[in-house]
This record gives sequence, C-alpha cells and structure tokens, in this order.
Amino acid sequence: MRTGMNKLYSQLAIFYYVVDFMSVTKAAKHLGCSKAHVSKQLSDLERSLGSPLLHRNVRAMHLTFAGEALLEHARLMVREYQHAEHTMAGLQDKVQGVLRITSPSAYAEHQLAPNLPRFLEQHPDIRLEMNFTGQLVNLVEEKVDVAIRLTHEPPLDRVAKRISDYRMLVCASPDYLHQHGHPKTPNQLVDHDCLVYSTEKNSNQWPFIMAESINRIAVKARITANNSQVLLRGVLAGMGIARLPDYVVRSAMERKELISVLQDFYPPPIPVYAIYAQGRIVPPKVRAFVEFLQSI
Repeated sequence: MRTGMNKLYSQLAIFYYVVDFMSVTKAAKHLGCSKAHVSKQLSDLERSLGSPLLHRNVRAMHLTFAGEALLEHARLMVREYQHAEHTMAGLQDKVQGVLRITSPSAYAEHQLAPNLPRFLEQHPDIRLEMNFTGQLVNLVEEKVDVAIRLTHEPPLDRVAKRISDYRMLVCASPDYLHQHGHPKTPNQLVDHDCLVYSTEKNSNQWPFIMAESINRIAVKARITANNSQVLLRGVLAGMGIARLPDYVVRSAMERKELISVLQDFYPPPIPVYAIYAQGRIVPPKVRAFVEFLQSI
C-alpha cells in the first residue's frame, strides 16, 4: 500500500510539473530525471485512471476534462510538499539549497553583481537562480524566493523588507555642459537633448519638486532605451542629459566623468524592498539573503 501511494504521489508531481512547464522536457530537467521517465510515469498514471490527461502534439499541449479535474489535486499536493520543505529548512536553521531571486537588470548589474560573491562565500551551500526583470511576478507560481522591487508601494499581500533607497540623478558630461550650458531650472531642459530611461512610467516626463509640489517636465528625447548601459554610454559620450539611478552613475560621477545638475529640484528618494511570500516560518536562506541585502 505504501509503495503504491509513493508511486501515485510521484506521478501526480510529474503530471503537475509537465502541465506547469507545458513541456515534458522542461519538467524532466526541473525534476532531475530523464524525459523517458517522465513520459512513462505520465502514461502509467493515465493507464491507471483509464483516461488521457493531456492532448499532445508537436506544437501544443492541452488538458483533457480528466486532466483539469486532477490538476488541482496535484497542485495542492506539490504546494503542501513545498511548504513542508520550507518548514523543515526553517527547523534545521541551515542556510542551504537553491535561492531563486528576481530583480531589475540595472539594479542586479550595479548593486547585486559586485556583492554576490561575498554572499556565496559566506553561504557555500547556497545555489543562486536569478531572473532579471522589472515586471511583477507571482512569487508562488514562478517559484521565486525573493523579489527586489524599487517602488513607493510594495504589495500588501507579501512581506516587504526595506533594504535601501536610491535617487534618480540628472547628469551630463563636462564636455556637454561646457558646450550647451548648465540648466538652472527644470524648465530649461526644453533646450537640451535628453536620454530617456524607458523603464519608468511616463519616462519622457521627468519629475521635479517645484513650488513645493512635484511637477513633470516634458523632455526632448534624443535616445530612448530600456537599458541603463546604453544610456550611460550615451551620456558619457556627451550626447545629452540623462536621468539615471544613482547606482548606475555613481562610479562615473566619482571619477568626475559626469556632473549632476538640478539637484535642488530632485524628488524624494525611492525605497528598495526585498519581497517574499508570507509564511509562519521564513526559510533561513531567505532570511540570510534579506539581511545581506540590508548590509550592502
């Protein structure tokens, strides 16, 4: 009886991950077994039920009525197993296992990348899986342990630990300012070429504090890009005035390659949060990583 139950649990987990990834190959890779094993277990489960669970062809995969009915049970079983793993890890109080994190790419490149070797040196039993995106993701569905988000409004249904703050700096190269002059007020930006970071909402309308309130100034974009490195190279080359996160331009400003302008009009700094799913026990790997983020 016990062997049969273990086999059923295994088959249901395989079924769940095949549906979750919509791919036998990806499910096999995630589970660390062969594609042939996954296919056989799925076929055995269908044979035991006497009904197909999936319609499969070269291009697509669709659940049958029986598959839809069984999927919720498989999902609940896998989630409970994951919760049990987290609980056991919390009870062991050992920092280990795969840590899945997501972060905006620019923040990851300039803030995380220089510091992650130290974190991994402190915790040699951790393996990192990183996804660089500014898009909101479902932490549970995407199996993400920690999401780093730069926002004034962290989600209310998750734990959000404030780890730092940053500012958007308006800056230009000394050569550009020598040729075109320093803007003294935000309204003078209309006379300048600007490099626009398109990851922001209303990216071509830069916010400034004027008359004790935030005003948005429409700028003339010479370059618009969603990549901070492209804009950093452009502003260093004297192609215009850019508005970029301080962690992107900090080194260039320390080397006097860039000069900040309009500092008296900057809006308040933006909080940076480490966000993770709520639970009675915080896995040690999550707790250790959040504490590390707060220290850098």
